[in-house]
Amino acid sequence: MCMGMSMNNDAASVAVTEADQTTANGRVDAVSERLQTHELLGFKLHPGTISDYIVLIADAIKNQQQQTVYYHNLHSLYSYFTTKRLQECYDSKGITILADGMPLIWLLKLAGFNASREQRVTYVDFIWPMMEAARDNNWKVYHVGQEKSIQEKALQTIRERFPGLQIEGHDGYFDMTDNSEDSQRVVESINNFETDLLLVGFGAPKQEYWLDAHRQHINAATVFTCGACMEYVAGAVKTPPRWMGKAGLEWLYRLTENPRRFAFRYLVEPLILGLFLARNGIFKRNSRQNSARSGEQTDKRTSG
Repeated sequence: MCMGMSMNNDAASVAVTEADQTTANGRVDAVSERLQTHELLGFKLHPGTISDYIVLIADAIKNQQQQTVYYHNLHSLYSYFTTKRLQECYDSKGITILADGMPLIWLLKLAGFNASREQRVTYVDFIWPMMEAARDNNWKVYHVGQEKSIQEKALQTIRERFPGLQIEGHDGYFDMTDNSEDSQRVVESINNFETDLLLVGFGAPKQEYWLDAHRQHINAATVFTCGACMEYVAGAVKTPPRWMGKAGLEWLYRLTENPRRFAFRYLVEPLILGLFLARNGIFKRNSRQNSARSGEQTDKRTSG
């Protein structure tokens, strides 16, 4: 399939040459040409730029290799550390996790990793170049999620912005229990459309649970969880000014817009999450110290 995306001509030639790296608080392994697994403080990430992730999509579709991409922000991290089933979803083999939020980039930097602002990939910014690449490369896109009226408005907005793009969808109001008749019909609809790129927007953790149960039946090469992305596209939720996103202040905009909905998420969850991360940091430090003492004792016995 041709690479005709106007904003990503250089992306296909980008290759990660950084060797495996270990820092005081985490570790990174090269797992692909462009994205790496960064392990830190009890969770993992695959930070990359928008171009990196579009190339990931292109490669997966071209080679028909399945890629499933989740995202982490502070809210999903809180849910990850407090919900065993969600941990199992994120820790499943073959899951790639993008960094959706500046706090994740700050955590990477604090852990000693090389991380940049451009590796913060939020769907408010990602959706447009993703759809442009889909139109330019004739990828078929399918979205599942949101209320029917909101989804229809969002998909129409995308079609008008990118004429010729093949995009369809199904709303998020159906029985999502594992292998229900409704879920099987949705999966059948996705496969009958011959979907290349599937976007699942139920919000966490529903979208991860549903994909964990049904991904093996979905033929699409690439699947991304996208949360409330289409609510922003449809204009049902206001998009924060982009300077606030770059500064890591989108949370403040959303909090002032809807304090009842977001007060606990933005004022309480980060405090609890901080305790989890601190605990994991202390555990890592103690483990390193114990390993070092064990190594010293072994050396003494050997030399003696």
